[in-house]
Amino acid sequence: MRTPSIPHLLLLLLVALGFTLSGCSSTETLNTTAPAALAPADAAYQPQLSSISVPVSISIAAMEERVNQEVANLLYKDTNLNDDNVALTVTRKGRMSIRAEKDRIYFSVPLHIYAKGRWNWSPCKICPSIDKTEDTSFDVVINTESKVRLTDDYRISTFSSGDFEWGDTKPVLELGPLKIGLARFVEPALRNQMNTLSKQLDTELQRRLDMKKYVQEAWLLLQQPVKLDEAMNAWLTVVPKEVRMAPLQAKNGMLSTRLGITSYITVTTNGKPVTQLNRNLPKLIVDSHMSDEIQVGLTANIPYAHASKLLQEQVAKKTYTFDEGKSQLTVNEAAISPNGEQLVLMLDVNGKTKAGLFTKKIVGKVYLRGTPYYDTASASIRLRDVDYDLETKDRLLNTASWLAKNKFIDMIQEQVNIPVKGELENARRMLQATLDTQGRVHESVLLRGNITSVTPDNIYLTPQGIKAVVNAKGTLTATVDNL
Repeated sequence: MRTPSIPHLLLLLLVALGFTLSGCSSTETLNTTAPAALAPADAAYQPQLSSISVPVSISIAAMEERVNQEVANLLYKDTNLNDDNVALTVTRKGRMSIRAEKDRIYFSVPLHIYAKGRWNWSPCKICPSIDKTEDTSFDVVINTESKVRLTDDYRISTFSSGDFEWGDTKPVLELGPLKIGLARFVEPALRNQMNTLSKQLDTELQRRLDMKKYVQEAWLLLQQPVKLDEAMNAWLTVVPKEVRMAPLQAKNGMLSTRLGITSYITVTTNGKPVTQLNRNLPKLIVDSHMSDEIQVGLTANIPYAHASKLLQEQVAKKTYTFDEGKSQLTVNEAAISPNGEQLVLMLDVNGKTKAGLFTKKIVGKVYLRGTPYYDTASASIRLRDVDYDLETKDRLLNTASWLAKNKFIDMIQEQVNIPVKGELENARRMLQATLDTQGRVHESVLLRGNITSVTPDNIYLTPQGIKAVVNAKGTLTATVDNL
């Protein structure tokens, strides 16, 4: 038998070693600890104040109808002849008419006046004096002008002044062949009573035009949770904080103002919220510079379970290849949880990489951190500044440095997104449906509105989920059509 030479032995050893090395591999397990799933301890989310400015119009015709129904027919009665020899009874005759311009209301009140006069007349020094009492009736029209303003306790304050004009015939008394004109007696008495009549008119106006009643009802009504959607069990909650009103102005047969209510508005999807009713109206702030549009701050909650499901659909069961095919990583499971103001992505992975004749495998969980933000272009919540959790990075540098250095993070950051376009459209649809179905909030008050846009504002992390704050803009009108 021929003995192999030394070179041949070396060659055989190298070949055998080559086969052995090509089949050599090692597996490393990542035993990383999951970061604590904690939302910010200081409850970072605070609902934003929403300013709702509602034009409110009161029909002058409705006001006239109500005043005619409510103002008593008997306006004044004086039966004492001893003080000025004249007794008057004043009653309303026919309808009062009302018109308004700018901040003034004008009343025209037809009156019927019954007058009794006493005369003591001596025709001559030796003639017996005549002491005669007679009565008569006549009509006048009282015209008043009332300046209107609002008080901080939601009252309409008026300052009325007025005068009167005679009808076709002035009052006279007939004493046999004599006709004695009473105008010179009646006019001073009427003028003396105009101030009293104006004050009485102010009292009636302020009592009948009770703005506080409507604002109080709106204040309490706003605090009742409103179901927006049955399937989602979505509820709209309003916590009003402040009330503003613009000065009253009259135009085109309407007495108009603008009611502004500053509120916290939230939307929840976990059943009807428990609310504490605040019955106390704050003092009214008179403000002439309120906007025509409404802006409503709404919040929508995306549970972490739902966000995890979306992440699972986007990255799980996918294999990522790096280094020109030398390395690959497969994501088996994925989940999202909060940690401070960041989101943590848990990825259960297995992968391998080749370095020359060696193959290194890796299995276990990696944790990524990223800051959520709203991406306008894709109408979704995305992540920025994604990086490995500190413990994960330490383990990777020790066991799988190739994974820590490749572009896996960039790939995940590019893929992860939580679409909210549908949720925003649902919010707009639910709000619009609420405005359509809640039109009449009172037998006298009709609401109509239109939501024109819903846009994101900010994102917060809570223990329950990702809370997205959105702003809804549109118009809302309220008409008082039945006083």
